[in-house]
Amino acid sequence: MTIKTILSKPIPVIWFRLVQLLRLKAYHKTNFWDKIAISISNKLNTSDPVWKQRSLLFTPDFSGYEKIDLETIKEHIRNSSETILKGNIPIFDSTHKLGKPFDWHSDWRVNYKWENRYFKEYSFYEKEKSLEYDVKFPWELSRLSFLIPVARHYLIDHKTKNLEYLYQTLIDWKQNNPLAYSVNWYPMEVSIRIINLIQLRELLLLKEEADNIINLLNEILILHGVFLWRNIEYTDVRGNHYTANLTALLLLGTIFKGFYKEAKKWQNYALNKVESEFHLQFVEDGVNFEKSTPYHRLVLELYLICFLSMQRLGITIQSATNELLRHACLFTKDYMKPNSLSPIIGDNDSASIFQNDGLALNNHENLLQLASLFFNEKKINSTSKICPSAIEIFGLGKVKNISDNPLKGLQFSCYDKGGYTIAKDQNNFFMVDVGEVGMNGRGGHGHNDLYSFELMIDGQDLIVDPGCYTYTGDLRLKNEMKSSNYHNILTIDNEEIAPLLGDWGIADMAKPYDVVINQNQGEIHISGKHDGYKRLEDSIEYQRIFSLDEDSFRLSCSDIVKCKSGHKVTRHLHFAENVELKVQENCVVASIGKSSFSITFDGYSTAEEEHYWLSHNYGHKVASKKIVFQTEIIETSKLHFTIQKQSLDE
Repeated sequence: MTIKTILSKPIPVIWFRLVQLLRLKAYHKTNFWDKIAISISNKLNTSDPVWKQRSLLFTPDFSGYEKIDLETIKEHIRNSSETILKGNIPIFDSTHKLGKPFDWHSDWRVNYKWENRYFKEYSFYEKEKSLEYDVKFPWELSRLSFLIPVARHYLIDHKTKNLEYLYQTLIDWKQNNPLAYSVNWYPMEVSIRIINLIQLRELLLLKEEADNIINLLNEILILHGVFLWRNIEYTDVRGNHYTANLTALLLLGTIFKGFYKEAKKWQNYALNKVESEFHLQFVEDGVNFEKSTPYHRLVLELYLICFLSMQRLGITIQSATNELLRHACLFTKDYMKPNSLSPIIGDNDSASIFQNDGLALNNHENLLQLASLFFNEKKINSTSKICPSAIEIFGLGKVKNISDNPLKGLQFSCYDKGGYTIAKDQNNFFMVDVGEVGMNGRGGHGHNDLYSFELMIDGQDLIVDPGCYTYTGDLRLKNEMKSSNYHNILTIDNEEIAPLLGDWGIADMAKPYDVVINQNQGEIHISGKHDGYKRLEDSIEYQRIFSLDEDSFRLSCSDIVKCKSGHKVTRHLHFAENVELKVQENCVVASIGKSSFSITFDGYSTAEEEHYWLSHNYGHKVASKKIVFQTEIIETSKLHFTIQKQSLDE
């Protein structure tokens, strides 16, 4: 953060960040980081016995996997571990063949390397690049989550090669990433790596023969705590980064407060901030204010860890906090589609704390299982599959009788404050965004997607949100996938519904108003306006109206544009990657295997097929098809389309 950016913030934030910046400059000049690293190493090397205080994240009842009679879980652990031991490392939703020793500082896909230097000297937002290198790839590798399956495997089969792999990987990472002097020393990355390494440490604490790795982990974790304590991501509107900072400091403080004097400060700071910060980041009906389903999951995981740790520390959590946490979990369950996957609304960097449970990255059922155990409320759980993280955190005794709660009949949910409406049954799903842009009007990880929607009919994903393929790899594509044209909405004169600001912001101009939602005689009606186009010279008033049949999930959508002069109106529909399209007069036929769906539209418009990039997970994209309805209007107009499944004889 630059001086100019700092000075644009409120006075308390200016003071915090200015002091932080000046201290970091002083640390760099005085070789503070080298000196503290030597001091911590000496302290640990003279410590006897090895420091083994637990974090309280794992239950005391967890004694490993050796005696657990769940062969499917053991087989999953063995397979995951053996794949990793052979050099096939899971990064996002793909496996990458990486030779040892790892090159921790490269995007190996394009052979680009970040040389080691002081962490404040890096800049990742380059607009003109000959290669699509992306720092998220070395960052993801350096989060070290892939070590957890190897440790779990050791608890089952006691293979020495697993311990050797863990030790050599950790020592190699430490040697090639000196404190504060590599691309991997970024506060958010440090926070997530801390949480992953603490899980690894909890597993290895079960075995005496892992003492040398425990001591190495102690050193790495204390170094991380020293760094993070001096690089807290505190600003006026805080999001997932600050939450990750607090979670990491809380866990570290719990472990090391009796060994390393400063660690008590880490814990106290986190405990003083966690609960109030939680209420700032989740609106009262449980939706995370960043307006992104993937980040909702990540931040909810982090707060669940915090409140579980506080509970086990004997700290009373306010009833209002517990209730809001419960609402956040229920929202997670509500937005899960019948195929157990989440729609990708807003940004998605595929981040998850509990990503080694054998689920797709867009499957949030393991979070729901943890939440159901935390609240001792069976209805929150949505899968009968027992997740390893649930066994580790709550113990087999509490988990073994868990059962799923399949959806029966139609479920209709309105999140007025969070800005979403959801209708679903066993085979169908509809979700529409009726809320503000996110992060208190700043955008952040939200997209220009007001009144955009997802639609699944008869078990088939049909209309989808395109997701977010990259951040720093291709800034042009990143902003394009954030734009109005990349969502299932209406645009006027090729203008954004609200201007994009820089790499992350969106102007707070497309504000929803007059939103009305109701059920009546087997139909769900949703109506809303936004003022995004009132900024134009013609000051256009816009309204979108949905009607959803509760039985067939036939969707009708009307768009009313009130204007005084001529305009070009464009409506966008993005289809799942397996959908084939055929444009006919006033109708588009969408086919998925043997199923066909018709999209009929008004006679004023023309329909054209275009291609776009669909991204289910970070770093992954697939060419898919979209329909663009074009209409030239000269005065106030009402346009419409209807989507429904065709019968076999149509």
